[in-house]
Amino acid sequence: MTWQISNKAKSIFGSLCLAVILLLIIFWAVGKGQKLAQADIIIQTAGQTQKALSYFYQDQNRYPSAVEFADQNTMLNYLNVFPLPEFASVSCPQTFNYNRTSDTSYTLSFCLPSASGTYKSGWNSLSGNLGSQ
Repeated sequence: MTWQISNKAKSIFGSLCLAVILLLIIFWAVGKGQKLAQADIIIQTAGQTQKALSYFYQDQNRYPSAVEFADQNTMLNYLNVFPLPEFASVSCPQTFNYNRTSDTSYTLSFCLPSASGTYKSGWNSLSGNLGSQ
């Protein structure tokens, strides 16, 4: 038994394949765009948080403890939005991590779902050390 496929069926099959490929490209592009937008928000938030920590240091002559940093009532004195936005994913189960290494220094780590600017995908960090200035 010989199967013959009509030109109309070939045309419909080709159109369906093309449509599926275009949909996959669109979904990939939307996902990539969403990751880039999230990365930009995280980078801006990290910069704003670094400024807020500097203001906290100016007021208190020390950086906040981990408990103070987690306290919404304390941090809303220095930031417009707190807690910091979270964009959890498989590669970044947590977006921000604050660690005060001493009263005069800290590290603010942040995880990016996509590389952006000078920051790489994954964990990056900003540090502050105003005590030695």
